[in-house]
Amino acid sequence: MEQYHELLKKILGEGDVMYEPRTEEFILGLSGFQSVYDLRKGFPLMTTKNVPPRLPFEELFWKLRGERNVKGLFDRDIHIWDANAFDNYLKKNSLREKFPKHSREWNEEFERYKARLKNDPDFFGAGDLGPVYGYQWRHWKKSDGEEIDQLLNLLKGIKEKPGSRYHLLSAWNVGDLPHMTIGPCPMIHQFSVFGENIDLNTYQRSCDVFLGVPFNIAQDSLLVHMVAEEAGLIPRKFFHSYGNVHTYLGVPPRADFWKEERNVREFQKMFQNVKNREGFLDLRKWYLANAPMESSGNERKDHIPFILEQLSKEPRELPSLKLRKEIITPLLEAINMPVTGAIEVIGYDPYRWDSKANMAA
Repeated sequence: MEQYHELLKKILGEGDVMYEPRTEEFILGLSGFQSVYDLRKGFPLMTTKNVPPRLPFEELFWKLRGERNVKGLFDRDIHIWDANAFDNYLKKNSLREKFPKHSREWNEEFERYKARLKNDPDFFGAGDLGPVYGYQWRHWKKSDGEEIDQLLNLLKGIKEKPGSRYHLLSAWNVGDLPHMTIGPCPMIHQFSVFGENIDLNTYQRSCDVFLGVPFNIAQDSLLVHMVAEEAGLIPRKFFHSYGNVHTYLGVPPRADFWKEERNVREFQKMFQNVKNREGFLDLRKWYLANAPMESSGNERKDHIPFILEQLSKEPRELPSLKLRKEIITPLLEAINMPVTGAIEVIGYDPYRWDSKANMAA
């Protein structure tokens, strides 16, 4: 996963600071990058931190089913979307001013929301995210109200006209954007067939490099394996093309460090002068000594210490992916099953350290 480490280094060494209004957090980021993963050399699941494969795999199945309610993930103990669903719930009920982001009141109400979502069947509607991601893949609505199943069309097209350049899934429906809790991050997936090989190029408009991107890499690599199996092809390469790629710096007072240009210049100069992996831990120690403490309730929203810790790890050998063919095909039936038992990751040996950063909502 050196490709991923190169992206981390690019952001920390050259990124710019910006305030992001949706999350009300500061980010360090840059425009444009591409990583290429040769799937024949191993399955690109992160080894410098632990990414339990069930989590991104279940989310992919959820998308492929075309679901739009967080409850489908919540009941499988997948909590990637909880905060986004809660934010949508506050918006729909005109409660955002009562429970402002990054406040103690928001945190307390969020816990009550999750408890109700778990235990109250009548609260199901509060988990709605709007017509996000996979809903667009399976239920893209035309002006006459008719629905288009993009996934069904994709599989049919690859089988019948493999050389076509129309093998796309699009989640960027401009008309539906105002109704989505959050616009799709990976928004375009294009499959290309050359001979017996199939490649995937994903364009991702917004890329949370520490928490989101490792999941995106694993999901789309699994997706091309599943499509390949369905079409009798060989998965070859995954091209991950980034738009706005960034890491989160948290909120004040921690983020105040990054509002001072001289601090940014000093940090990046020190980062660029790191000579070995141990040097990233030295810089982490310096950063934590010089940046303000994170405020109560906002711990772990600054991802810089986590990234420096991860960069200190030497990437290990990639695992391999095994699909149970009798379960994984046909694909449209497989996605209704739990991923455990259908998909196996063999030889996964990640570093296990406290990498639990908090996701921006």
